[in-house]
Amino acid sequence: MPRQNDNHPFNSDSSRPEQMPTVNASRRAASGEPGSVRMPGASGTSSASGMPGAGAASAAGAGTAGQAHPSNARRNVIIVVAILVVAIAVWLLLWLFACNGSSLFDPNAQTGQAPYKTDEEIQAELDRVVEEGMFNIAIASTIEFEDGTSEGTAYIENVPGNHYNMQVTITEDATGDVLYESGVLAPNQYIEKIALAKDLDPGTYEATATFHALDTTTFDEVGQAQALVSMVVVN
Repeated sequence: MPRQNDNHPFNSDSSRPEQMPTVNASRRAASGEPGSVRMPGASGTSSASGMPGAGAASAAGAGTAGQAHPSNARRNVIIVVAILVVAIAVWLLLWLFACNGSSLFDPNAQTGQAPYKTDEEIQAELDRVVEEGMFNIAIASTIEFEDGTSEGTAYIENVPGNHYNMQVTITEDATGDVLYESGVLAPNQYIEKIALAKDLDPGTYEATATFHALDTTTFDEVGQAQALVSMVVVN
C-alpha cells in the first residue's frame, strides 16, 4: 500500500502549561463579648444575701467562662472545615485533569507499529532518531471503504521516534467537511481501521490529513503537518 512518511519541521517553541487553579479559603474567627449577669433584688439593684456584691461577681465570672469554650470550638471547627475544603478542591482538580487527559486517547489505538511492515522496517523505525522540533507522519495514501458506513484501512501511525502525541483530522478538499477525526495517539501507537464521519456516495474523494502534534504533558498543540489522501467509497 503506498504511504506517505516524511519529516516535517515546525516551531519547537512549546506553549507553557496552564497553571493549576488555586483555591483560596477565607475564614473569619468567631468572637463574642462576655455577658453580664444581674441578680434581681427587691429594688431592682444587684444584691445577694451574705457578703455584699459576692453573688454578682461570681455570676459575672461564670458568664465569662461559659462563653469562652464555645468560641474556641467554633474557631477550631472553621479551621478544620477550611482545610478540608482546600484539600478536596485540590484533589478534585487533579482528578479532573487526569481523567480529561486519559479520555483524550483514542480507544482504537494499538501499541506497536503497523502490521504491514517487515521486521527490518520495524527495527529501522525503532532505530530512527527524530530530532526535537521534528516529527514523522504516516498514513495510507489511499483509504478504501466498501460503502459509506463500513471501515477502511488507514494505518495512521505515531512512530516510536516522535517526541509528541498526535491527533489526526481528515477533511474533504472540495467541501471542507470533516470525514474523520481521531483521538490522541501516543508515540509507538497506530490506528488500523477508521470509519467515515458521514455516509458518502460511491466515488473518490480527495482529502487532506492534518497531523496535530501535542505536548505529551499539557496536550497543547505545538505544530502540525499535512498529507494528501484519497478516500475511495466502492459501493
